[in-house]
Formats: sequence, structure tokens, C-alpha cells
Amino acid sequence: MNRSQQRGHEWLATQGFNLQAVMRADQWPQRLRQSMEDCGVSLESTRRFVMLGAGGRLLWRQSGGDLTDSDHPLDTFSVNAAGRVVSEYWGGGEVEMLYPGSLPVPLQQLGMFAGWSHVSPLGMGINTGFGTWFAYRALFALDSPLQETVPLASQGSPCDRCVEKPCRSACPAVAVRLEKSFALDRCVSYRLESASSCADRCLARLACPVGQDWRYDENQLAYHGRRSLDTLRAWREQTSD
Repeated sequence: MNRSQQRGHEWLATQGFNLQAVMRADQWPQRLRQSMEDCGVSLESTRRFVMLGAGGRLLWRQSGGDLTDSDHPLDTFSVNAAGRVVSEYWGGGEVEMLYPGSLPVPLQQLGMFAGWSHVSPLGMGINTGFGTWFAYRALFALDSPLQETVPLASQGSPCDRCVEKPCRSACPAVAVRLEKSFALDRCVSYRLESASSCADRCLARLACPVGQDWRYDENQLAYHGRRSLDTLRAWREQTSD
């Protein structure tokens, strides 16, 4: 990796993007390749796919907490960071933003390929270090000879080493089921109840012991929880029409 590319990675880390992956499509398993092709994404061999993630609270703080300048301020911050790292450190060129955006790109599959996450009983990915306190923030493609990053070495899912499974008992909706997949319908129904204790935060997620040092602060929890709840309410209104 040349110095300029390395400086770009270092700059991204200062902005809170402490999970980074540079990939080629020919590295991916067939299922992932097919999922991307189904989204209409070109998988030419000259392209590099860059995925940015944020674990913990740093990106929230670096974004300045200014949540009023756009409808999706963290998305705006992430898109701007992608454009800046390419123009200032990675030789410029056209950036094709795949996420955030309207394409249903398979972020969970990409995250597992990159070694960022494992399947958890909570219905979301879990990271060995950050626990569930991480998020996918950007995925973009560009024609560039960027050197690919090495997928993080798998240490196995931390859920496999968790004996007490406090996430299960903490879920008032009984949506966390160890023998079956996460009961999303139960979760959604409970969150949409009046005076729901899970309205703006997931109690099962809070109970998970993995990555507690990286847990979001109160404002960050409330912000993401409210946005998620607003999305669910809008979905219910659309489906009930």
C-alpha cells in the first residue's frame, strides 16, 4: 500500500470510520457477487469497492452533532468523507455511491466477507470488538488501483461464547429466540405499541455484554432510536392504506 493510500485510511479513521475495507468483486463468493449484480452494480475487474463502518461514538462526535443541516446528516457526513478521501488522497476520479442510497446492497453479506460481523440472535450483526455498537456508513465504487485490504481474521461469533444470553431475557417482545431466527414481526409490533419500553432503544441490545465500552451515548441512542421508530411508523401507515 503506497503512502498516499495509507494516509487516506488514516484520515478516515480520524473521522470515525474505524472499520474500512477495500475489495475487488472477484474476491467475493458467488452468492455475494449475485446479490450485487441483482442490484445492477457493475463488477468489472478494474473497480474497487470501498466500505466504511463506524464503531462506537467517534463518528457521532466528529460529525459535530449537527443534526439539522439535512434530512440524513450522518449519511451526508459519510458521503462527503468518501468524496474527500478519493479527491485528496486516492488520486481523484468518479465515485459511485452505492450506500447510502436507494439500492438494496447486501451490507450484511459484505460485512461478513470483510470479517466485521457475525450473525447474532438480535437480528443484527455483531462485531468481536464493538459488539452491536457499529454501523455500515458508506459503500462506494471507483476505478482505481487501490490495494485491497485483508479481511479481518475470524475469531468466531462472540455469541457462541456467551453463556447467560442476557439479550434473550431482556427482550420484552420475546423476539430474541436462540433456537430460531429473530422474530422481527414481534419486535416491530411491540415497538409500535403506545408507551413501549423499546420505542427509541433496544433493551436486548443494551443487555448484550459484548463491546460495552463502545456503547453509544444517550443522545446517539435516542437519535438512532427515534429515526428507526419514525421509519416503522411510516411503514405501518403505508401498509395499512
